[in-house]
Amino acid sequence: MFSDIGPLELTGVALVAVLFLSVPSLVAYRRRVQRLRLVIVINVIGAFTGLFWFVALFMAISMPTNDSDPVLVQDGRLGA
Repeated sequence: MFSDIGPLELTGVALVAVLFLSVPSLVAYRRRVQRLRLVIVINVIGAFTGLFWFVALFMAISMPTNDSDPVLVQDGRLGA
């Protein structure tokens, strides 16, 4: 099955795998999350385990960004 794969196909598969595994880091970078390095570290660990990849993706989607800095008003509610 894999004996017919040449170096070009293997390179293509490896590139697609690296792009897929780096999705959480790319999402966190594009969103400008506050703790980008943490997401990248968990993503690198998660690339080998699988479970932490989903954790890194969740963090990249849910973490606050540098652009959104909420200001608290006096009664405790979030204001703009």
